[in-house]
Amino acid sequence: MHWRARIATDGGRPVGAGVLVDGRRIVTCAHVVHGLSKVVVALPGVAGDLTATVRDCGTGWERLDDLGDIAVLELDTPLESERACVFAPLDALVPQNGSLTYELTALGYPLGHEQDGTHVTLRTSGDRLLRAEWLEVEVVQAHLRRLDEGFSGAPVYDPTTERVVGIVTDAVLGGEQGGYTGRMLPLASMRRHWEDLDDLLDLDWLAPEPRRELRLRCAGVEPRIGLEVIVRKAFPAFRRPLPAFASVWDAIRYVGEHMPGGEDRLERLLRVLVPQLPTPARDGVEEWMRCWLVGYAERGTAAVGAAARSTGSVIVRLEPLTRGASLELTVSTVVDGVRVGGAGPERVRRAQVPAKVEALLAEQVAKVHDLDWMLEFVVPEGLMNQPFEDWRIHEPGAARPRPLRSVPVVVRHVERLKPVTAARLTRKRWETVRARRETRPQPVRCGSPYDYAEFYDWLDADDDLCALAYAATPRPDWLSAALDTGVPIMLWRRRECGADGGEGHVRCAAEAYLDVLVAAVGAVAPDLLPTEVMKLRKEARSPHKGSADHCGHRLTLFWDDPERKPDPPLAMGSS
Repeated sequence: MHWRARIATDGGRPVGAGVLVDGRRIVTCAHVVHGLSKVVVALPGVAGDLTATVRDCGTGWERLDDLGDIAVLELDTPLESERACVFAPLDALVPQNGSLTYELTALGYPLGHEQDGTHVTLRTSGDRLLRAEWLEVEVVQAHLRRLDEGFSGAPVYDPTTERVVGIVTDAVLGGEQGGYTGRMLPLASMRRHWEDLDDLLDLDWLAPEPRRELRLRCAGVEPRIGLEVIVRKAFPAFRRPLPAFASVWDAIRYVGEHMPGGEDRLERLLRVLVPQLPTPARDGVEEWMRCWLVGYAERGTAAVGAAARSTGSVIVRLEPLTRGASLELTVSTVVDGVRVGGAGPERVRRAQVPAKVEALLAEQVAKVHDLDWMLEFVVPEGLMNQPFEDWRIHEPGAARPRPLRSVPVVVRHVERLKPVTAARLTRKRWETVRARRETRPQPVRCGSPYDYAEFYDWLDADDDLCALAYAATPRPDWLSAALDTGVPIMLWRRRECGADGGEGHVRCAAEAYLDVLVAAVGAVAPDLLPTEVMKLRKEARSPHKGSADHCGHRLTLFWDDPERKPDPPLAMGSS
């Protein structure tokens, strides 16, 4: 057991202990070598006066009680790797086979034992976790030695197997009972702050050589979208909460160790991850997959490209409350069908809605800024004529606000999120329009004589009628009939016709507008319609392409894909 190291300053003053983890590196506590760049290491009985350089300190550690109290030293002259320690399995301290607690040993170098060190017997178990970082340890009372200065960084090991399970970090000192309780960093915490440790552990989900190579190819890489989104996209049926992944490698090893899915779970994750990586890392991980994943070369890389660009939505939901004139406002941010953020619910008055929505959007846009994303306003029927695309968003750090029409903006009906509504009819019509790959809106002339019942009967009799284009703001009874029959797509300009009816509509401005609008969107695929309408709105204001009669002015798009469901799916307001 010559891997138990003593650490001193280059002037010879002992500062703590450490553990030799391979032929060149020693792990200790960050506070042991804080402020030092060079130290002197000894392995009592084997070697002394080995100079070492402080290479890495724990992420974010600055003072006592900070997480990540770990540091890595690199010997200037390597030793034989056979002298290094052997690490225990990650679950070595989990209660099993009737054992709830474990007696462990540590060798430290307190005052009076600076040369050879002295042992202490400790007791702990996996359930004594503190802040998801440390394990609380206690000194076995029959043992005369207590924890004291000089034990920091000491390897904690099982004396029966001589395998290391962690390192001592600190203890309660002072007083009669001082030194009887302390804390240790178990392997699970150490690897979180020093990912190289995974190269030295016995992990059954991937062999050591490909595991180390994959970790190095992912080191320091930042994907374009959040790691939680990537994992959820690869495993959509996995419903348990995910941890906050600190790095790409953290997400990879989580999938390898905790995710069901058999031998292909790693490939499933990497196929979703690769398109989100910057070019050098993407090429490197793809090369690793061809080299190490059995059968990957034969299966080809087509599935990687198919996962290419992620899409996002910020969904603003306004739900009428059953008492009073207030609304319940909820914002959900969704990427590839996975909720990654949100705000609310909040009770707001109708006059407060624009300002409150703009403020909440500013908080959410960073989550989708680099994606193809859209805004969805899921509102009651009475709010569908709001000029949502002209509202503004002031992103943090931006010099000035920008109008929402800079992204696709659509309107949806909040009632369709509830049971026993037109949702089934909507789904059927949506499948029809998507299958034909063209929107083909049915023109609705502003002079049409239909009342609610006649309009409803017309739409109800034609299952293939999936989109409507109105010459002007639709009459309330027409809009209600279209919503009740499940029409998924509607377009209109928010302006009254102005004609008196009858023959006066034949050549009115709204009729001419309708012909232009139908021609502009008729051949557009329904899934691309929000983007096409965004372009029309922008063109309408261009000094080169726009005009007062452009069909993009005051254009509302009702676009209700029934598969896009905000969170939560049912009505929230009850009072």
